[in-house]
This record gives sequence, structure tokens and C-alpha cells, in this order.
Amino acid sequence: MRPKMVREISYVSIKSRSKPVIFVHSLVSNRFTRKYGVLSLILLTALGLLYYRRVLFQKYIHQTLPLYQRSVSLTFGNESWLQGEDTGERDHWLPIGEPNKRFKIYSAYFDPRLEVVESFPTPDGFLPFGSVRIFAILPFHVQKGDIFCNFRSDNTYVAQHQADRVEAVHEHWNMEFAASYVICKLAGNITKREARLPDEVALSYLSEPSMREATSFVRIKYPTTDRLLRSAPTRSLAVCVGPLHHDFAHALRVVEFFEYYQMNGAERFYVYNKSATPEVDTVLRHYQAAGLVQVLDWHFEGYKFESELRYEGIFVALNDCFYRATIAGGFKYTAIVDFDELLFPTSDNETLLEYLQTKDRYDVHSFNFQGVFFYDIYSPDFSKVPPWANNTYLYTQVRNVRTKNPLLHHNRSKYVLKGRNVLEAGNHFVWKAVRDTHEYAVPENEGLLMHYRDGSLGYDFENVVLDNRVRERFGDAIWRRVNAQCALIFPETTMCPLGEHYTRTASVR
Repeated sequence: MRPKMVREISYVSIKSRSKPVIFVHSLVSNRFTRKYGVLSLILLTALGLLYYRRVLFQKYIHQTLPLYQRSVSLTFGNESWLQGEDTGERDHWLPIGEPNKRFKIYSAYFDPRLEVVESFPTPDGFLPFGSVRIFAILPFHVQKGDIFCNFRSDNTYVAQHQADRVEAVHEHWNMEFAASYVICKLAGNITKREARLPDEVALSYLSEPSMREATSFVRIKYPTTDRLLRSAPTRSLAVCVGPLHHDFAHALRVVEFFEYYQMNGAERFYVYNKSATPEVDTVLRHYQAAGLVQVLDWHFEGYKFESELRYEGIFVALNDCFYRATIAGGFKYTAIVDFDELLFPTSDNETLLEYLQTKDRYDVHSFNFQGVFFYDIYSPDFSKVPPWANNTYLYTQVRNVRTKNPLLHHNRSKYVLKGRNVLEAGNHFVWKAVRDTHEYAVPENEGLLMHYRDGSLGYDFENVVLDNRVRERFGDAIWRRVNAQCALIFPETTMCPLGEHYTRTASVR
């Protein structure tokens, strides 16, 4: 019998493997898992980041930073600088480096709002407790990473920090230069109970040899008492007026403007004066001496406006103004208007301030008013001019024909903002605000922007309506107030000059 052939088979003993290894091997050996493994890893990473943002980072924002800010003691090198309200008399444009480079700095403000700094990186062992916001004119395409903030106290150099944010204010139209703001955080050592606030700040720019060293320092403005803005604002309504330019000549209009807004609850006016006639300067000095107006020096040259820089640097002025009113002035509301624009609440016998207080909510950052126009082509009505009035051409009293249909919100509109809820202001509406706040679009039946425009026409000027509401509500009072102020300012004539478009201020009937 033939013997059977037996195949020789070699056996390899199976190595024992741990359960985790077996689990991983089973995962990667599965075709479906290999195919979608990358997507699974991405999903897990996204869930981890979401957890960080929604839990850990929110804890950092809402617990860690506020607790640190409340616990640290903020000291100031020159406490005497905080005595009394800042008048703005020291503020003027300064060059950064060589003047022909046209980099300029104007002002700086301490901002204790943690929302501004919560995303800025800080070294280990440090936490931010606020920031400094610097207003400047910079090239639109500036190398942002080369800009540094240079702090000093008691005229002694303290520190240099790379800017955390450099932004051009909206509405720059991609011109060569832009109204800009630079933000640098202020951080303290968490092992120390005290943090010292800088007195002054300057900007340096590493890309330009003449700007690598800090030379032009501006004083940082702080709240005079409530440094961290923990309590409610102590004052109510301020009014910001864009730069006066090209020898602004309407003295009577300025007086009427100041008196109208005072009757509506305004306590302070901020006027940026680049170029005005001697008569207008006389009016401004009168109200400045009374403590009602701050006149800011706005003289600067070297730009072709509307081709290299938006006209007269207006967007620096508007943003500087509401930070000035909010931080240094302690105001809750700030109106952004021009001298020919009056915000009018339409309810009977309600002032602008009363209207704002009635409609205000914690989550509102601004009140936007639609505009109607009282053009100078419409015939004035002098039938209600009092016989004793020396200044007879008051816009609110002799112009009573306006465009019928208000323009849409954000189209030539103007507004009142709540400074603590706003980050960046525009000419016609707020550009940036703190999170979870919104604009209140004032309906036509609650309020309007009454725009008394001279020298130009706009949309729908043929469609008009008669509107005597401003005249009827403020008539006698505003006549008397303007008459009295003009007699004080110009005692020889008792009349305020109307300006270049008008040659007579009396006997106009």
C-alpha cells in the first residue's frame, strides 16, 4: 500500500495583543472606516473646537476676564491729570515721523470693555483688563504688523507693544489715506494685585526709518471717576458736529442750532473747527466760555480731499467725538449731526432726550432717524416772525415746506448712539457695535431728521408738503433765546450774521 503524502505546514503562534490594539486594528482594517476616517477626525476636531469656543472660551470671557478686571487695582502715574474734565485744548494733529510721509496721530482713549480685547493673545501669566484706542490718519495699505504702540508714564518710556488691531474706518472708498484706529491691549501680571495705567501713547512704524522711534505722544483720556464704566453714565445727551471748513460763515445758524438742542436736553456740544469766519469763532468762544461747547482744533493740511482722503478727515472726527463724549465726558447718548440737521421727535411736547429715554432698551445701540429736506428753493414764510425779533431768519421758523417722503434709513439719515454699546461710528449709521445689540429704526410717526439744506437739491424735491410742527412747538421760546444770545455775542448790532448766502439779518419780511 502506497503511503500518503503529508503536506508540511508551518504554523506561527499568534502574538497576544492588547484590547486597544485590537480595537484600532479592527477600525483601520474596515474599508468603510478607512474611507470615512478622515472625515471622522475632522468632525471630532470640529467638535473639540466648538467645545472650546462654547464652554472654555466663554468661561474665559464671562468669568475669568471680568473677575480679574474687578480684582486688579488700576493706578495712574499722574493723578493730577484726572482732576477736572478734559477740555480738549491740548488736542491737535501731530506728525508721525517725517511730516511729508503724512502719517498723523490725534487722540487716544482708554476702553475698559472686555469684548474689545477678549480675542487678543496674551503671554502666559498675563490677562487683559482693557485697551487703548488711538485715532490717526494712516495709508490705507499700511503694513499693519509693523505698527507698534509706545507707552510712557511721567515722561518715562515704559513699554512697546505690537498693535493688536489696525483698522480703517468704513467709508474710506479705497483712497490712499484713511481715517484709522489702532488698538493695543493693556494686560497685567496675574500674580500682582496692581496694574499701572500709562499716561501717554505714540505710534511707531518699522517699515519707515523716520518712524521707528516714537516721537509724537498724545495723552490718553480716561473716565474721570468710574474708570471701568461699572455704573450708569452720569450725564445724558451730547451732540457731535463734523468739521467746520472753507470759512464756515453761518453764525446765526450756529446759535439757533445750539439753542434748539439745548431745548431738547443737550448738555454738551463738540465742534471740530478747521476753518470758520471770525464771526463764527466769536459765537463758538461765547458758548465755550459758558461751558457748553468744546471746540477742537482740526487744522491739518497735506491731502487732496475726496481723492486721497475723505473730506476734512470727518470719520476721525466722528469717532473721536463719541469716544470723547462717552469716555471723557461721561455721556450716555451722543447725537451725530451737522449744523443744518435737527432731530425732531414728533410726539406733542416731547424733547429729544425724553423720547430717547422712553424708547431706550439695554440692547439698543443707536436710534436712526429718516431724513426730510427743507431746501432753500422753497419760498420762506415770514408771517410768524415776532415784531421785536432782531434776527429774523431762523431756519426752524421761516422754512416750513419740505420733501414729503422721508428717505430710507441709512440713506442720508442721522442718529443718536449709546456710546458704551458702539465700537465704530459712521456718518449716517453705526458701523460696529457690541454683540447682541441692535439699531432702533425710528418710524416716521415718532421722529424725523429735519434737514435745512442750502445750495443743493436731492431726490424727490418736487414732491413737497407743508410742515409747521417745529415752528409751533418751539416758536416763541427759540425766538427769545436766539435774540438774547445774539445780543450778548454781538452787542453793537444785537444781530448774528447769517452767512455768505444772505446779506440781511433784519427787516426780512
